[in-house]
Amino acid sequence: MSAAQLGRRWPWIGLLCFFAAAWFALGAVSASELSLLVLAFYYGLAGSSFSFLYGTVGIFSLAQPVFLAVGGYTGVYLYTQYGISPWLSILISMALAALLALPMGFLALFRGGTIMTALVTLIVAEAVPPILAAIKPLGGSVGLYLNLQPGSNLAAMQFSGALPFARLFLLGNVAVIGFFMLFKRSRFGLWAAASRDSPAAAGACGVPVLRIRLAIFVGSSMIAALAGLVYAQYNLLVNADLFLGATTLFQVVVVALVGGAARPWGALVGAILVTELSYYLTQAASGRPGISPLTFAGVFLVIAILAPRGLSGTWERWATARIRRGPRRPAAAATVPGPPSAGAPDRAAQAEPTADVEREHRR
Repeated sequence: MSAAQLGRRWPWIGLLCFFAAAWFALGAVSASELSLLVLAFYYGLAGSSFSFLYGTVGIFSLAQPVFLAVGGYTGVYLYTQYGISPWLSILISMALAALLALPMGFLALFRGGTIMTALVTLIVAEAVPPILAAIKPLGGSVGLYLNLQPGSNLAAMQFSGALPFARLFLLGNVAVIGFFMLFKRSRFGLWAAASRDSPAAAGACGVPVLRIRLAIFVGSSMIAALAGLVYAQYNLLVNADLFLGATTLFQVVVVALVGGAARPWGALVGAILVTELSYYLTQAASGRPGISPLTFAGVFLVIAILAPRGLSGTWERWATARIRRGPRRPAAAATVPGPPSAGAPDRAAQAEPTADVEREHRR
């Protein structure tokens, strides 16, 4: 295998090794740490939906919690009202999220511009909670609750412990990371990069800029719906506070930006770091409220100042620069003139007759 082929394959090898190691390591951690990892993997998957949108085409959407809620409400409602398994509801919730994202994305992206997109998506995110509170079949302001089945019920996506949910979220993160890696190398990924860097030039070259952006907006909503459905099953409830609270949007965006929104691994790295740090700081503060949002904000400010590319982007830049420099070469040894060899002419002796001839010529 050549060095170029190995360079293309090592990210996939690393991804598979991480998945296998994490899968078995989850079975050895404590119950409290496992619950924390479920939360970290949830934020990683939710943050990946934002990373896929912002990292590929530069769209700063603030509507990701809305799609999380679509996934959560769809799974719980269909199971409690019609007995539809949450595994089947995954496809249904992703389809509903896509249907909702299509007009929203068209409205936000038709005029273009970061401010317009952020404004439209923020208005939608703020309008959804009162709408949900007015819909009685969805539980109103209280929400919907799942009836806990005894033991583990695979069809109902209910388990006796947090380990299956941790592994399910791990599988979702790895699948999204792999898809992100494939997308960046595909033709559509190159079109998306061109649409992000220079929309006018990309359009002049025949790239369907609006359709590419709209398709990625819809795809990111489907990823968020998947994360929301599994998280609702884990909590056995769904309401506006679970997905549309004041800090949910901030946390989803922060984990993506801290880890590096333009990198496939970014959201997962940022989620694990910030969630673990927030937990231990809250424990050190004796569980005082408000420590978790402050931790998210503090880590975001530090990373924004010291590593604007995020953790994964800074690491990739450092590793690339180190590979290009290559290993250090030893300094060349100083050359010390030695005695002339037997076959070498004596330059000093050759120079003396020349000086004598010049003196004779001057005389």
